[in-house]
Amino acid sequence: MQRLWLIILLTFIIGGHIAMWTSDMPRDLALRLTLINAAGWGVILIPAWLVSKWAAAHQRRSDPQSRT
Repeated sequence: MQRLWLIILLTFIIGGHIAMWTSDMPRDLALRLTLINAAGWGVILIPAWLVSKWAAAHQRRSDPQSRT
């Protein structure tokens, strides 16, 4: 389910960038806004993904059924 929400979010982000680039906005402004937006989303999504991986690893390690 988490993967579905990530795909939906990325679709909206990419769709917004495509809409911005196909508008009559000056290209230098579109490029600047795209880079700022992509960096901002990277700052949000990459740490969230890493924390989820870290939490999953600790969950597996502390799960008593996973120990044999």
